Parts: sequence; structure tokens; C-alpha cells
Amino acid sequence: MASLRGGLLAADFFTTAYRMSGHVSTGNRRLSDILSDRLSDFLLLQDIYVSRIYKPGEIVAYYKTGSLIKAQITFVVLPTEADGLSKDHIYPAFTPHLREVFVTVPSFEIRGSLRIVGKLDLQALLAIGTDNFMPLMNATASSSLLPTVQFAGPVILVNKPSVELFCVADKD
Repeated sequence: MASLRGGLLAADFFTTAYRMSGHVSTGNRRLSDILSDRLSDFLLLQDIYVSRIYKPGEIVAYYKTGSLIKAQITFVVLPTEADGLSKDHIYPAFTPHLREVFVTVPSFEIRGSLRIVGKLDLQALLAIGTDNFMPLMNATASSSLLPTVQFAGPVILVNKPSVELFCVADKD
């Protein structure tokens, strides 16, 4: 899905059993910052198409507006890399490097690249900071029950509290 004019962003939001394709009003903020905003536990969506994970092409419901509980979102597939990076993830003085990662969340396995600045500390990465969602670049999410069901994008935001397993590939 693509970004729209007027501060609306099209994205695919995933829970353990459903995909919600819709638009979220971002104004002048990035979605990752809105998702990590602790002043609200909800995300208002517009033009929502709901499908089940195991039949992603079959729309089971459509609604003009709805609200998602942020904590229940396991991951979000976004149309561009810029839409997924928090303003806090810009490090002009440091050069980030990419590391290949494998992450499991309920019902999905996600593979992608994680931008890392400094020394890699797996526990700190998941526990420290104000961002609830971790951006994985050039990522693919595969259903754990039906591996042929896949969703990919230039960036996938993974809800850190939903992570069951987090692995980093060895350096080449």
C-alpha cells in the first residue's frame, strides 16, 4: 500500500489472526512515533479491510472507521522505509550498520535487516528505549502455520512486547 496526501498513510496491521489494511492519519508525525506514543493505547484507522491470516485475499469485513489496540498489533507492513523510521532513529554522527535478523511473533516468522548503532546487545535492544516498535528493513513475514502466506515490505515495524524469539545472524 502507498502513502496518501493529506497526512494519511496506508499500511497493513497484523494481529495474531487478522490483517487490517487501512489508513491512519499521521499529520506531520511518523507512524513509528505514533505507535510508541504512550498518551494513547489506541490507533484510529480509516477504510479498513479485514482478512484472516490464512486467507489473506478474502475480505471478511470492511468498515469506514475503527480502532486498534496498539498492544495487540504484532507488526505493521509499511510502503516506504521513511514511514517506519522514528525521528529518534536518525544518527547523523554515527554510521549504522545492518544485521540480518530472525524474529518470531505469534503466528509469524519475520526476516529482515536491523539498523544497529554501536555494539549489539540483544537484551538491551528489546528492553531499552521508548520505542515499542522495532523497524526491520527489507523484511518478510511468513505465517508459521502456512509458510507460503507471506507479507513483505521495505520496512516492517515489529511490536517488541510481541517478540517471542529474536536472533541475529553472525557477521560474515
